[in-house]
Amino acid sequence: MKFNSDDERFFLAFVLVANEAASRSEITLAKIADKLHISRQAMHQSHYRSIDELIRNLHYFIDQKPHQMVKKFIKNTHQYRLNDIIQFFGNQVLPLLYEKRHYLKVLYGRVADPAWRSFIIDHYVTLIEPFFDKSTQKVGLSANFMAQLLVSEALAIIANWMRQPEPENPVTFSQKFNYLMENHTKALIDI
Repeated sequence: MKFNSDDERFFLAFVLVANEAASRSEITLAKIADKLHISRQAMHQSHYRSIDELIRNLHYFIDQKPHQMVKKFIKNTHQYRLNDIIQFFGNQVLPLLYEKRHYLKVLYGRVADPAWRSFIIDHYVTLIEPFFDKSTQKVGLSANFMAQLLVSEALAIIANWMRQPEPENPVTFSQKFNYLMENHTKALIDI
């Protein structure tokens, strides 16, 4: 998908409206149009017909570069080692997410978008499954189950990072991300 400066303006206006909203029903195209100083009809005719359409495009806007990078990394991987993808994600993808932190803070929030988690799981689980192929017999869980677990853990860490009043710089946070992904929560409690 290609996005232009108009799309980014709509996404930013969506974030402003979502930050002011107490519930999802308070996020409307009319309020977004007001933020942009255009009519709702103009927005509907030439851009987005619904909040759901706008949010769906926002998903792709945020995830476009990270998804391409992960696909390329996996395509060029000759030996599937989970630590390699965790390190890659922490060092290469987190900075891209940090650039979109204002959008992510809203998507990981309580009001705007319950579909974000499903979108990410759908986009990454099949990419990650090959990393678990050798483990399925040992642990008695499918590669799909383990990939969903890994993606869900990464989402939880990123959600907590993005919901901070001022998310930490990705260079320093990537070390924490890598540690959290490579260690079970029990290790954090036992420290």
